[in-house]
Amino acid sequence: MMSSLWAGHAGAQTPRRVTLGAENDWAPYSSDVQGQPQGLTVDLVRAAYAAVGIEARFELLPYARCMAQTRVGLLVGCFNTTRNALIEADHLWPAQAMFEERFAIYARADDAGPTGLGVRELEGQRVAVTRGYEYGAEFDANPRIQRVTTNHDESNFRLLLLQRARYTLCPEINARLLFQRQPELAGQFKRVGHLPYFGLYTAFSRSHPDAPAMLAAFNEGMRLIQASGQARQIQEQWRRRPDGGARPPRP
Repeated sequence: MMSSLWAGHAGAQTPRRVTLGAENDWAPYSSDVQGQPQGLTVDLVRAAYAAVGIEARFELLPYARCMAQTRVGLLVGCFNTTRNALIEADHLWPAQAMFEERFAIYARADDAGPTGLGVRELEGQRVAVTRGYEYGAEFDANPRIQRVTTNHDESNFRLLLLQRARYTLCPEINARLLFQRQPELAGQFKRVGHLPYFGLYTAFSRSHPDAPAMLAAFNEGMRLIQASGQARQIQEQWRRRPDGGARPPRP
């Protein structure tokens, strides 16, 4: 049932359908599977809007383009993104993150360097990153890290094999799926550290006319599915899948 709080806020003019940008290449959170959006975040966003009587639809596109179109008002919103000072002013933000994740730091399996690395230990090192991605405030704001930019996580790992970068960053769940899809990469890398945990958000446009109402609806919908346990159930279902299993997020 739609909550009275949301019904009172929404008003009769609120659209009953919303189209958001969905990242097309970040399984298992959001990806293009035979032309359809699929992933943990896709299911969370769809459920949040359904809880307040709104049908969520998704336009699949690369992350950088998704965020750019949201920034200029061509899209109501986009996921998955982190919230940091570099993009804070460009978007409207939900009351809280959908869930938390962290990037693991990967090196070649034959790298003889230290383990237990964090952001500080990456200073002066060549780190392969994906164009347009945010990696958390501490990493993104550190100018002493030498970034080597590509368009895909897979390309980042291949740069390590070519010795054009020493490290790359990827959540463990994403790396495991990548190695399943590209078995020639399996066994060639090892985790040598982690970045701090960060929240994953749906960012909303400051210039799209529907964005304020859709942000309010999203906030209320997320509150409802978190209170009912549906949000946790969606996360656990995805993290138990053979193609996306990982330990649950921190409590």
